[in-house]
Amino acid sequence: MLPQKISTAKEIIRFEGADKAAFWRRFCLLLAISTVIASMGLLRDSGSVVIAAMLVAPLMTPILGIAAAMVMGWVKRAIILLLIVISAAACCIVLSYVLMYVVHVPSKIRIPEQVLARTDPGIEDLIIALAAGASGAYVQIQKAEITLLPGAAIGVSLVPPLSAAGVLIYFGQSIGAEESILLFCTNLSAIILSACAVYVLSGTGTTIIRKSKRRKNFALSIATVFLVLFVILVPLTSATYYRYSGARAEMEMAIKIKEWAIPYSVEILRVSVNTRRNLAEIWTIVDLPVEVASQVAPISEQIPEQLKMQSFFDIARGVLDESYSISIRYQTRIAGIIDLKSYSLEDAPPIDQILDR
Repeated sequence: MLPQKISTAKEIIRFEGADKAAFWRRFCLLLAISTVIASMGLLRDSGSVVIAAMLVAPLMTPILGIAAAMVMGWVKRAIILLLIVISAAACCIVLSYVLMYVVHVPSKIRIPEQVLARTDPGIEDLIIALAAGASGAYVQIQKAEITLLPGAAIGVSLVPPLSAAGVLIYFGQSIGAEESILLFCTNLSAIILSACAVYVLSGTGTTIIRKSKRRKNFALSIATVFLVLFVILVPLTSATYYRYSGARAEMEMAIKIKEWAIPYSVEILRVSVNTRRNLAEIWTIVDLPVEVASQVAPISEQIPEQLKMQSFFDIARGVLDESYSISIRYQTRIAGIIDLKSYSLEDAPPIDQILDR
């Protein structure tokens, strides 16, 4: 066992340096800043802002410290760091929720896609976290490759799912918040496991784990990580199965709809299949011939009176000259409001009034 390897492992474990208080002050400051950036990025649905939060987030360092402490057999140090990471994660969720409350985000608005993207963890996320943890540990062992550390930070998502959990709790989406926390736990466990593997393979823990007490501590801690990952793997496998089976059903449904509509043209706006809930949602528009549409009602009756005041041809000729041909798809729709309590049906207000609510 090279003394340099042992020294490197100790540096990773004691990452705070001589002034621990100063390090943890910086840690808290960066954690708060990254949570604010992530929360605002999620709210604005901006992927680039969320990536910025990943770069600022300081959680990777103590997590790799946990892995190094496990390899060295320092269980007490590993437990202390794990409690710090869990406490930091809880603070991220609370801070994100408080930000939503202070900013007074309307809780009835559509939840941004960047938030929803962190509510569906799967096996892919576990593989990404394993690779990111291995790369982060490798960078710390091979200090010459320190420029690769930002890539490892971007590769794994730590603060964004925690911020997403706070946002979802604010929106009253408890199940989605649980899924975001599951994503964080997946990343945390996978990083620790793959980092341990890198440290052992690099020779850092080869001699240390030969000592009986430290070998037992290392075996116990690794077994705990495997147990946690096994528990996490069950919902991840289930979610991955449902997601891919739903995607396959959506593709097959879209193909069948197009075949069904032949010889008429069909536009598929949305096909969503939730195999977990056995629920499907399909939005399509079929181009029917004029004679078929006239069987429902005369064409003159299908056009509102106000739209008859000026011919559409006049509007088109005001923009385009007579050399143009226009392909137009005009669709009417039934708009109503259904009261599920009284089973009453009323005319819907104009769409702009609905959006302003």
